[in-house]
Amino acid sequence: MTIAPQTQNLMRLLSQVILADGHIHKTEIQALVMSVTKLELRDEDGHALTPTTIQSWFECYLDELNATWSTAPKDVTLTTLILSLAEWPEKQAVVDALEMISLSDADYHSEEKRLISLVKTFWQYDGLDAPGSRIDP
Repeated sequence: MTIAPQTQNLMRLLSQVILADGHIHKTEIQALVMSVTKLELRDEDGHALTPTTIQSWFECYLDELNATWSTAPKDVTLTTLILSLAEWPEKQAVVDALEMISLSDADYHSEEKRLISLVKTFWQYDGLDAPGSRIDP
């Protein structure tokens, strides 16, 4: 099973909300699996990603991060990731998934809020010139 690069980028973005507060909770991984399933993400052959595949992908992603994340500035890597998904067609569903994952551990951490605000801003989700549009600290 091969997962398309753009689909993997979306899964990476969803994973960032799990990693934002420095703690990985089982409930967050379960929420990631539910989110990927709800978003109907598929492999390159058009098959739905299974919970086992999603969990395995996440474990491999953690290994990848441990090997490479520290070699590039975190903010640059995150910005590049967010902007690579600027044309994703289901932005509201992605933002909803990010919020669901962030709330799954019963702690809406400030770093998770910041990440979601960044996504909305970079995607011009709320519009950069909309009243009250800002990145919350």
